[in-house]
Amino acid sequence: MAYDLVAGPGSEHGEAPADATSIDLHDLPALARLLRRGHCDFLERISHLAQDQAFDLRQVDAALDCLLPLRHASLHPDERTLLHKLIGVLSFASRTQQGLYGICD
Repeated sequence: MAYDLVAGPGSEHGEAPADATSIDLHDLPALARLLRRGHCDFLERISHLAQDQAFDLRQVDAALDCLLPLRHASLHPDERTLLHKLIGVLSFASRTQQGLYGICD
């Protein structure tokens, strides 16, 4: 099982994603620890792995505002890896002014 985060037109338009990453089962402990570090709507929403999600540019930027400060926190290695994965796909979506879609697999 994976939860794919897709930047770009996504499956809504039948086009290949511009950028993508996946949250796999082995990422769940890190996701749970990141959730405990404070309220972040983006993390809350993607923690519901069985629900597809759509994030507009405002929500993408809000997610970056929430996650970027965590780069300076003392994180477990798996938390840092997941954080970098999430920041990467969010940054791409923000920079290219495209939405982000969470797709349960």
